[in-house]
Amino acid sequence: MPHPKRMLLLGLSLVGASFLGWSVAASLSSQTSAIANRTDDDLQAEQLLDRLEAQGELAPNTRRTLLERLLAQGRFEDALRVLQPWRAEQPRSLKLALLSADLQRLTGDTDGALSELKQLLHLHPLDAEVLQLLLLVEQTNGNEKQALKDLQKRFNSQQPGTRLELGLLLADAQRQGGQPQAAADLYRQLANESPSDIRPPLALALLKRDEGKVEDVQALLQEARQQQTANGDNIDLIDQLAVSWGLDAARLHSTKSTIPTPMAAADRP
Repeated sequence: MPHPKRMLLLGLSLVGASFLGWSVAASLSSQTSAIANRTDDDLQAEQLLDRLEAQGELAPNTRRTLLERLLAQGRFEDALRVLQPWRAEQPRSLKLALLSADLQRLTGDTDGALSELKQLLHLHPLDAEVLQLLLLVEQTNGNEKQALKDLQKRFNSQQPGTRLELGLLLADAQRQGGQPQAAADLYRQLANESPSDIRPPLALALLKRDEGKVEDVQALLQEARQQQTANGDNIDLIDQLAVSWGLDAARLHSTKSTIPTPMAAADRP
């Protein structure tokens, strides 16, 4: 099975990925498959698979437990077998459809994954989770450039202030695709369009951290902290990020910004 390229959308990673929230869990599970009770889990998974084959179905809680264990063990083909009857029960479930498409991708069936995702796009043309998974599949197929163009077109078709999720996805894809300046410009644009949302400035701070620009990171975190001070939301998160990135969180209270704010940058001719 080919090793899939993986992207991390900061807009999703900040709030975490829950099981079946979408199938990033499946993409990351191969990194965490070495667990203490692997032998016992393997045995129980085999017993549950045998029961599924004999009975044709499992109780909902048992089915969920089995699927979680198979994902944790990186057994994506078996996970897809467990998921198929579940999908048949809930054909309109977006979450199950996304997991099915991602499992097809992870087992090398990119054509099947694309077919499923195109059907989903007809129903959910602007859903960020569908578009993110589509980008992953297109990366695997070597069609990332065309996928980025299509995503840019979808983003441009939406009104400012209503396209934050699409913009975060697009900027993250640009960053991953070796276009850091385009990503930085878009993060600033999104921060200007949605000033109350903490994700664009934090995404830009992450980009600057990866570039080793510590002063810019410090200024961006301070800026984000000032924007959030009014309602008290996310202050602890910003300070925790500063600490985890090796910065002095206390400086965020007093350091003056050394780079233009998103509004100032937008006003510049």
